[in-house]
Amino acid sequence: MRRVALLSLGALLTIPAMGMSPTNFRTPAPPAIVREVIAVYLGTVGTDAHSGMTTAVREMKLALAKQATESGRHFLSRGVSLEPSVEGGMRHLALLGSFDEISVGGNWTNSAVVRYLGPTLSASPTAAIPQVVLLEREVRQDDSTFQVGAEREFGRYIGVGEIATWVRRGAPLPR
Repeated sequence: MRRVALLSLGALLTIPAMGMSPTNFRTPAPPAIVREVIAVYLGTVGTDAHSGMTTAVREMKLALAKQATESGRHFLSRGVSLEPSVEGGMRHLALLGSFDEISVGGNWTNSAVVRYLGPTLSASPTAAIPQVVLLEREVRQDDSTFQVGAEREFGRYIGVGEIATWVRRGAPLPR
């Protein structure tokens, strides 16, 4: 009898050692999908300090965060400063409130500037600053993978006047 009890106990202790547990037999949870709205602000002290952009950017972030939440999405703000130095860019973006991500230094060759304004900069309006670019993407996560989808642009506001007017209207998300 004692021998049977020891064998049974040994078998029970062996199961966890072999990696067999109830969690190995559960079905995987469906992937969590998070939809994100991303606002990218590109500017510099020269376009922000006396133009009203400081207040407009702060109000824009609040309005977009509210709309994203109401539509079941997350909101991210990115600040891109075209100030030549990292220190100058940090000081510039600090005036605009907090951001989820920032890119500073490098002036017009900053990697985020090249990404959002294009690798060939000219006198075209799309290269003007200040500028707000609206993007959306999906992020999927399950037990073993994390996948960030491609960003899709769905809005662009260029210049002090256009940005300020859009923000005064509540910074509505384009359809």
